[in-house]
Amino acid sequence: MTIPPLDLILLLGTAQGFILAILLWFNRKGNRLSNRLLAVLVGLLASASLAVGIPVANWQISLFLDLAPLIMAMPIGPLIYFYTRSLLDPGFRLGKREKRHFWPVIIDWGSKLIGWIFIIGVFAGVFDHTDNRKVGYLMDEYNTYADIPRWISVTVYLLLTYRWLNRFQSENPPLTEPHRVNMRWLRMFLKVFLGFQVIWFIHLVPYIIPATRNALLDAFGWYPIYIPIVVMIYWLGLWGYLHSRTPVLPEPARKVSATVLADELVRETSGGLIRAMETDRLYLDPELSVEKVGRHLQVSPKTISAVLNQHLGKSFNTFVNEYRLEEVKQRLNDPVNANLTLTGIAFECGFNSQATFQRTFKQMTGVSPKEYLNRETA
Repeated sequence: MTIPPLDLILLLGTAQGFILAILLWFNRKGNRLSNRLLAVLVGLLASASLAVGIPVANWQISLFLDLAPLIMAMPIGPLIYFYTRSLLDPGFRLGKREKRHFWPVIIDWGSKLIGWIFIIGVFAGVFDHTDNRKVGYLMDEYNTYADIPRWISVTVYLLLTYRWLNRFQSENPPLTEPHRVNMRWLRMFLKVFLGFQVIWFIHLVPYIIPATRNALLDAFGWYPIYIPIVVMIYWLGLWGYLHSRTPVLPEPARKVSATVLADELVRETSGGLIRAMETDRLYLDPELSVEKVGRHLQVSPKTISAVLNQHLGKSFNTFVNEYRLEEVKQRLNDPVNANLTLTGIAFECGFNSQATFQRTFKQMTGVSPKEYLNRETA
């Protein structure tokens, strides 16, 4: 059997992708969660490449391609977002709240479920096997329009990731050397995916229009999408693997000249920060940032960071989380909240993830939330 050159490229990319995914999954260097998130991402790209590149030599392979969910694009956006967060925040974990982001994968399974329901229905006598062409047409139509939410999902998560990166950079000045290395890699990582989104969009528009769909596929097939995917597999897998294994030396200690602030400005900013937390209760906003507080107080974010770091001796996140933690303690002692879970109370108090809440609580109290609650109720 002769394999066309472009299909051979896709199959080679598939093999390389699965190899790199395995290496990343079992890589003991670097952040384990980051490595495994990237491994799944590369594995999904390799699986999609296999679905298009595999030669259809008989009806068994054709049936396999119709029923196996080899193309799963809905998890790609969340994987990009959580990979970025885990690489810059070693304490980040995938909790129940984060795992909900992967539920839309059901969209990728839609056409396969239609196929399985039909086959089971034929054996059960519910459907007639002669309806297979109608079912095949329905599956093809579903796959066509499922690409719209897939493209939107990846694009939205890329934008959310860019926003989170910028927020992280503004809230953690100055960045350490490991953070700067990771930041450079992540920005290149996101640019590659943004470039692919542009290519996908150019192909998607004529593909979803019935009048131009067949002409597009007859002329180019799926190669304008999947050849770039193979390039991404090599680039993301190789550079991601090498990045995870590259030891980053800590930045040598050096004296940094502190910004000199007038005493009156320090007093006004400190008082404003306290009022913003105690009176306005801004800490209840899970998306609170130093920029938001700056707009609220009409003070530059740089001044707020300088006052917190130099005069209050704490970072912005620590300052805000102290108030969130006190709010959690108060609500835990209030019988009105007896029917709420610890995580539910934490989210209502401004924490945006279970992992952050657990870590912050243990750091600031010396015990876990459950240990604290058991101690209080004993």
